[in-house]
Amino acid sequence: MLYAVVMTVIFGMILSFYLSAVVNNQKNLRHQKEFLSAQLMARMTRDRGAAQTSGQVRFNMGIAEYEQTETILKVTVRLENERTYYFELPNVVK
Repeated sequence: MLYAVVMTVIFGMILSFYLSAVVNNQKNLRHQKEFLSAQLMARMTRDRGAAQTSGQVRFNMGIAEYEQTETILKVTVRLENERTYYFELPNVVK
């Protein structure tokens, strides 16, 4: 009887560690996807070559606000889930 209880506890601990690792991995992948989406939105904002020094571009996943200086483009991306990412990209002269 004691053997069965010990094996159940050990199996429960192993299962708990495994499930915790899977959940953490899924969170990490979701955060990476959000960051890559925000980065893509910032690069698309830069590639549009906006004529104004500042403005806003709407995407289906969020909003990118930009401000141009002579050398860099500062882009703030706000996703639908309210996460905000900041990027500083070199200006592309067309």
